[in-house]
Amino acid sequence: MGADAGSSKGSGKYSNASDMDIEENDQDLSNIMELGEENLKNFCKKATMLFFDEYGLISHQIDSYNEFINSGLQNVFESFGELIIEPGYDPSKKGEGDWRYASVRFGKVTLDKPTFWGGEGNAKEFQMLPRHARLQRMTYSSKIKVEVHVQVYILRLVRSDKFKTGKEQYLDREIIKEENREITVGRLPVMVKSDICWMKGAEKGDCDYDHGGYFLVKGAEKTFIAQEQIYPKRLWIINSPFWTVSYKSLVKRNRLIIKLAGNTRSEDIKGGEKVLTVYFLSVEIPVWILFFAFGVSSDREAIELIDYCKADASIQNILFASIRDADESCEGFRKGNLALSHIEGLIKSSKFPPTESVEECLSMYAFPNIRGSKRKARFLAYMVKCLLLAYTGRRKCDNRDDFRNKRLDLAGELLERELRVHIAHARKRMAKVLQRDLYGDRDVRPIEHYLDASIITNGLQRAFSTGAWSHPFKRMERISGVVANLGRTNPLQTMAEMRRTRQQVQYTGKVGDARYPHPSHWGKVCFLSTPDGENCGLVKNLAVTGLVSSNAPQSILPQLFDCGMEELVDDTSTKLDGMDKVFLNGDWVGVCANTTSFVEGLRNKRRRSELPPQVEIKRDQVQQEVRIYSDAGRILRPLLVVDNLGKIKGSKWEQHSFRSLLDKGVIELIGPEEEEDCLTAWGAQYLFVRDAKSSVKYTHCELDMSFLLGLSCSLVPFANHDHARRVLYQSQKHSSQAIGFSTTNPSIRVDTLSHQLHYPQKPLFKTMTSDCLGKAEYPLNNMILPKPEFYNGQNAIVAVNVHLGYNQEDSLVMNRASLERGMFRSEHIRSYKAEIDNKDSSEKKRKPDDIVNFGKIQSKIGRVDSLDDDGFPYVGANLQSGDIIIGRCADSGTDHSIKLKHTERGYVQKVVLSSNDEGKNFAVVSLRQVRSPVLGDKFSSMHGQKGVLGFLESQENFPFTIQGIVPDIVINPHAFPSRQTPGQLLEAALGKGIACGGSLRHATPFSTLSVEDLTDQLHRAGFSRWGNERVYNGRTGEMVRSLIFMGPTFYQRLHHMSEDKVKFRNTGPVHPLTRQPVADRKRFGGVKFGEMERDCLIAHGASANLHERLFTLSDSSQMHICRKCKNVANVILRPVAGGRKIRGPYCRFCESVDDIVKVSVPYGAKLLCQELFSMGISLKFESELC
Repeated sequence: MGADAGSSKGSGKYSNASDMDIEENDQDLSNIMELGEENLKNFCKKATMLFFDEYGLISHQIDSYNEFINSGLQNVFESFGELIIEPGYDPSKKGEGDWRYASVRFGKVTLDKPTFWGGEGNAKEFQMLPRHARLQRMTYSSKIKVEVHVQVYILRLVRSDKFKTGKEQYLDREIIKEENREITVGRLPVMVKSDICWMKGAEKGDCDYDHGGYFLVKGAEKTFIAQEQIYPKRLWIINSPFWTVSYKSLVKRNRLIIKLAGNTRSEDIKGGEKVLTVYFLSVEIPVWILFFAFGVSSDREAIELIDYCKADASIQNILFASIRDADESCEGFRKGNLALSHIEGLIKSSKFPPTESVEECLSMYAFPNIRGSKRKARFLAYMVKCLLLAYTGRRKCDNRDDFRNKRLDLAGELLERELRVHIAHARKRMAKVLQRDLYGDRDVRPIEHYLDASIITNGLQRAFSTGAWSHPFKRMERISGVVANLGRTNPLQTMAEMRRTRQQVQYTGKVGDARYPHPSHWGKVCFLSTPDGENCGLVKNLAVTGLVSSNAPQSILPQLFDCGMEELVDDTSTKLDGMDKVFLNGDWVGVCANTTSFVEGLRNKRRRSELPPQVEIKRDQVQQEVRIYSDAGRILRPLLVVDNLGKIKGSKWEQHSFRSLLDKGVIELIGPEEEEDCLTAWGAQYLFVRDAKSSVKYTHCELDMSFLLGLSCSLVPFANHDHARRVLYQSQKHSSQAIGFSTTNPSIRVDTLSHQLHYPQKPLFKTMTSDCLGKAEYPLNNMILPKPEFYNGQNAIVAVNVHLGYNQEDSLVMNRASLERGMFRSEHIRSYKAEIDNKDSSEKKRKPDDIVNFGKIQSKIGRVDSLDDDGFPYVGANLQSGDIIIGRCADSGTDHSIKLKHTERGYVQKVVLSSNDEGKNFAVVSLRQVRSPVLGDKFSSMHGQKGVLGFLESQENFPFTIQGIVPDIVINPHAFPSRQTPGQLLEAALGKGIACGGSLRHATPFSTLSVEDLTDQLHRAGFSRWGNERVYNGRTGEMVRSLIFMGPTFYQRLHHMSEDKVKFRNTGPVHPLTRQPVADRKRFGGVKFGEMERDCLIAHGASANLHERLFTLSDSSQMHICRKCKNVANVILRPVAGGRKIRGPYCRFCESVDDIVKVSVPYGAKLLCQELFSMGISLKFESELC
């Protein structure tokens, strides 16, 4: 097994390993051997703890936002440039003097910390803390202040010296008015715990479990889901529908595509010679003409630039055909500027031609990051070469599912995208309004009168609230699934939702291989946690040690030149034979002769912290390229550097920070592309395997195998022993539905719905992840306190046995006495909210009768016994369904109170009265219910074994062991074989050993204890090796003949409870129009009897039951029918002889009362008949006496 099994697949051509001397290898091996396996494993654990101390679990969210507020926000405003507002040119409004122009330019941007206004009576700004925003339903946001430079000027024609300037006259600005002002342009939602949040560095946070990373918009907690996007700066080669290589860009004008396809003009269609064509600025240009437009002087020079093997006849044919194609398109394009003028003609004839000249177009839009037209020609030749290599099978086409071709868009990129849309909208509106004041008879007022700050504020707030975010490159389109409400069932769910990534797909049906795990996911994305259903494989979760890179603070080009890179020459004649290309973030920045030493030098610089640790260096020997990345959005993970492990020997690394380990080069952050060059050992033990046959030289080593999994998966004990589907259920569904202790500040929160477990416990076992996330400074004999809030449940004694048939098909039997002692007891808190308009701040004047206030009145809609005079119940009041919970009434006496619906009840926990930033007063009343498990409540173990409570058995009737232990839960043995979850049995055996004082406690996936170790631990504790116990029947006291497997297992109570689901009704409210029972459970509606249920009763032949269900108990009614004309006869009041009037059925068609019968019909049928009658359609009814 040994080394082969223990290495993740890689090319093996790692620069450090290529030219090593044998002596150095031996030196490294001896260093590792001296260190010892146990010490190395301890170091890995300590290093991971330092990693989590440094980065936490959601650093990617906070870092991205911090980078945005420090530099991204300024870049957004600067990217808009100068806005010139021309006059309206309406001669009737011109007045005296010339036309006036205005120019507006944005300058420096500053952000305040979040504040809110105290109102008219107390006009000053107060600190706004996250808890204020949460409690008062406000948006936690800060003001964006921008320096705006405004000029108002007129244009004058000025004469100039033609010999000096080349022009006789030019237009010059004569400035009338100029001002610089700092104005507020809107409010930006602030991420909790970011650099501009009050909670950053606060001594005591709101909640111990709160790590920030989310926004508060109108009191709701919102978080970003990382969006997987294709990396636009990489050349993209595809072979269907055509062979193309594209230079992608988010800006449409910068995109350039080279296509290899059959020549449409060729006479001989059959074979069809292939030619190269460039698509640029919506026009088709033969590639050879573009070469000459960039300044290439001859055909030979162009072919030398492409630098492709000249022996390949098919390539020569393509190049000759491309030259011929260019000759046919434009005669003599090699002379003078004919190539440029040909391109100019093509561009100008396109649908929307650019305003710039053709030279400017080529310099600004073609490869905008490369300066110099000769360099651009080289890059174009490189693109052609890549396409030809792929066409002849010497280079692979790009895979859109590979993580090297993807980037994650986080808070920074997403906010930048959305903000750009709203700033553009605000500028457009500003230009429109400012234009009116440029006429002669008006004054230009200060700029804040024109720039509407509410556009940006409301636009961002709307995007967060609705979740509809602007599309990355399609204007006017919006995508969903970018922002999500933060789940607060338990801290693990909160954390897992912030580590989620999402891939946007146009059509959910056909997405190719996007749903499958890809080898590049290894260690970066969890291969198990993904939802089942339509989002399977599209929504992923970051692995435990996955980090998302952020942009390097400054350019790293100087360091590249130090290591031996040469700058790319700006000519087309110099040959680059034998030189490898160097790319930085997709741009060709230079060439290098000896890439081995160059890459090794760069990596050594990174390990000495002369380069940022997040820089990724990839040496591609096949393509003769070195690709270096320092951009944001790559997923990195920490690995041990085997060569530098000697540095930790003897040094006091316990006191180090993770940053110092990076600086020493003991650990480095590896990206998805560089990992292909690494030979990674799967764990510390593989470095010590001495095998004569295979001498694998590992370059890196995993910190632990369980870090390949996501957060919720790596907490599952013995996950590697369970069927993958069961682990997926636990990590994706059950862990996020388990009732735990969600926050430590429930007293200052008003969540619509929250659950709290009364006695949460931590499990008996430990995993590597829970240890490393834990607090090391634990007072008891220097032990680690595992992260307790990530486990939400209790340790129950579970027996595997059948119990009177009450636990078949996934149901559980529980011990009534345990529940009475408080096992799985939880608290269910629901909040009710009501708003009224504030008298002082309401804009529109209402009639006095329409003003609604809180108060108690004798209500007709419900009971008001528990309300005080202010309209609110007292704390501790016991409210039942039908009671009024918040009293509201208008001065006119109209009742606007809020009533508890059917099935809602509880004790009043707290009453909050406050006002929000929209000037409305609101009240929130929270109701508390204590819920002990009842029949039908859902439970689950950590292994996806979910079950509902089927029976509560008294303790005295349960089987008991010799020691007198009685199980809390009895689970059916049939739950295990088909589900393939032996992990639960191993967990019970391990838990039993730990409870009896065993020292083996870890159940980390992929490095779990062997079954022999577990059985030995049990045996030493005096139990049967296999965990079976002799039990006695609780009813008869006899010894049970079979042995029962029993042990403590960690069980979770899920928030699906029968009290929230149970639906029953005899008679109740009906819909006023159709007279059928209403649908909603809260309104005491009927139970739906659908088409499939109807089919079952038909199959049973139970026609009387069916008639009763669908007719008698639904909407039976009666109507009259005339048997002569078969129309409906109405009941009317009609005169008869003798001057009397009688009321009865009468047929208006036959004008008689004879032969009218009374029939039973559903009220819906009668309604349909009347509605059709109103449209002029009459229904005839056949009737028979029965």
